[in-house]
Amino acid sequence: MSESAVWFAGPRKAELRPAEALPPGPGQIQVKSLCAAISAGSEMNLYKGEGDLPSLDAFPTAEGQLPFPVKFGYQEVGVVEAVGEGADYEVGERVFCFHPHQTRFTLDANLVWRIPPEVDPHRAAFAGLFGVALNACITTPPLTGDCVVVSGLGAIGTFAAYIARLTASTLVLIEPSASRRDRSKWIGADAVVAPGDAAAAVDELSKGRGADLCIEASGAPPALQSAIELTGVEGTVTVASWYGSRPVPLALSREFHLRRQRIVSTGPTVPAHLTARWDRTRMRGVSFEHLGRIDVDSHIITHRVPFEQAPQAYALLDDPAANTLGVLLEHT
Repeated sequence: MSESAVWFAGPRKAELRPAEALPPGPGQIQVKSLCAAISAGSEMNLYKGEGDLPSLDAFPTAEGQLPFPVKFGYQEVGVVEAVGEGADYEVGERVFCFHPHQTRFTLDANLVWRIPPEVDPHRAAFAGLFGVALNACITTPPLTGDCVVVSGLGAIGTFAAYIARLTASTLVLIEPSASRRDRSKWIGADAVVAPGDAAAAVDELSKGRGADLCIEASGAPPALQSAIELTGVEGTVTVASWYGSRPVPLALSREFHLRRQRIVSTGPTVPAHLTARWDRTRMRGVSFEHLGRIDVDSHIITHRVPFEQAPQAYALLDDPAANTLGVLLEHT
């Protein structure tokens, strides 16, 4: 049976190439894909030739060589078709897989997570991005009484805002796109503003104190400077963005030092001080639980693209006029 996978062949050039799904060996399973969510951060950085990964070692299912050609992705949902010896799965189970976008594939069972029966596959496909947002919020938890700012309402920023709303007393969302600002109303933020209006909104809602916590999830290098300026004394700026190879110039003025601010990086991996209680399986479980509550169809997914047209999906995400948020690849 002929299989295919998405490859990045050059800057802004995605294409489908023939792929192979070998019979599963010990500790492996074979999966037939149902759908997949594209990451507008890491995937798009590599697609555009702006990725700065030193290697693909942290992505065991990726293939190729950096910068191109490379097969890269990590949010694939499918159905188990075959099980190798010792793999604790059954044929027919629905699973979330840490694997690039491909019609059918075989991988180690430790890169697979069961999807609860009540969670639809298209919701589960966003578990990786929800996990990045969750990681930001457990690394630097929004506290009751805090004024929390989230900069950037892509999928990660939207999920981070949803999580922050569960505890934060005041929530301010910053987003240049009017369509994304409008789409975020379901979160129930106290203010949703364009970047130019952010300083006034934060000053008013924090009673002049500044943000206690600012989660920078826009992926836009200038936004990190703005996040620092919006954050108050002893406040924290948590960087969930991956800027790739783009430079991020900062002016760390005397206010930065006098306010004794922290800048904390976060990403897909659990910070060391939390590993006694959190691992990737727990992250996936919490992500599935909340994705089951969120109306992903209305609030996150803006485009559903047949897998055969995957190159067009990346072009959509690269086009600001397309007003994308969540782009889902659907397998037939």
